[in-house]
Amino acid sequence: GPLPPPPPPPIPPSLSQTIPMIDFNVLNPLPLLLYKDGVRNIRKLATREDKHHIHKTLGILSVLSFVYRYGVVYPSTGTLGFDGSAFDWATMAVHTLLAFSSILFRVPAKRIEDKPMIIYEEYRQHAMVFTHRCFAVYALATLFPGAPTWAAPVVVALHHLMADYITKQHGNGNTAVRANSKKLKTSGFYRKIGLLYSYYQFLAIASHIVPNDRLADLGYNAIIAIQSSAFMMTLYRKKIIRGRTHMIIYSFCLFLSAFHIIRVQGLLVAGLTAAAFFTRITFRTNKYAIWTAFRLVLAAAIGLAGAGAA
Repeated sequence: GPLPPPPPPPIPPSLSQTIPMIDFNVLNPLPLLLYKDGVRNIRKLATREDKHHIHKTLGILSVLSFVYRYGVVYPSTGTLGFDGSAFDWATMAVHTLLAFSSILFRVPAKRIEDKPMIIYEEYRQHAMVFTHRCFAVYALATLFPGAPTWAAPVVVALHHLMADYITKQHGNGNTAVRANSKKLKTSGFYRKIGLLYSYYQFLAIASHIVPNDRLADLGYNAIIAIQSSAFMMTLYRKKIIRGRTHMIIYSFCLFLSAFHIIRVQGLLVAGLTAAAFFTRITFRTNKYAIWTAFRLVLAAAIGLAGAGAA
């Protein structure tokens, strides 16, 4: 039979050295965001503790809620659309029940020092209290729109007193934000990120105690910070996402929420909140005294602005 065709001539070494070898793993961002078996590990989200899929169903509905409110309602209306409808109440109920349904799961009694991104008892109960704070602020704004201006600060203060009690019972004086900052203490970048996270917490409190026509929106708006963090921590513990993924997504959610707060409440509130935050971290002043002074200074500033306009 006919002879096979000769093989192609080899590439001269000098030419082969000029052709770069492409490492497609470098071009693929997923290994930087997910663990190697991250997609496969999604099945770990199904647990015997949640055998009726209550928590997972509420979680899926909550993610859809965030997508709808921030991705559909906000761009089209400029608000988050909370006007007291049955759908609004159902939305707030879903998020609140999600927080409380976490009681189904076993978590460490104390924060694990070298694993600060693992949910522990103090963190879980704080998430419940702060989510309920959001619900309470929404309910106050919806049911009692003419309530005195001191009502929302009192509602918020009661929730923070409960959070203080939880810390006394279960904590060691370190929050999840401070714990992560300490773990990453070698990096100035991560320390600054931790400070921004802490400032956001102050901004969220300010958004709940400052009078505003869209206070119901602001009640909902802080939930995305609470529940995105808990969700990312769960995905991290199940070895689905990497720590940097938590930081990216959580930071994005905080940016969304903070953008809405500053857009609705203005730079004056953001500036006074920054002053309150600086006072807290620099002088360790009692937080209740700080927020009382914050409200008094804000009221005086608004009064002066009104007098000037008149």
